[in-house]
Amino acid sequence: MSDLKIIKIFGSRIEAEIARGFLQSNDISAIIISDDAGSMYPAQDIVSGVRLMVGEKDFRNARELLDALEFDAVEDS
Repeated sequence: MSDLKIIKIFGSRIEAEIARGFLQSNDISAIIISDDAGSMYPAQDIVSGVRLMVGEKDFRNARELLDALEFDAVEDS
């Protein structure tokens, strides 16, 4: 994968893995980059974040898919 772009920065590896799995299920390759010493210090993710990256050609589609997952709860009236 060349020309990688950060699609989103997460606060935990689990969130990033879920998003990556969702993108991959929609035929978009994605990789996760984090500075947590090979998962030995997961608390470091809170400080530096976990970056989800996709190729530049997939960026727009990936953004639309991830944006569709984020929604506000509707309050009962």
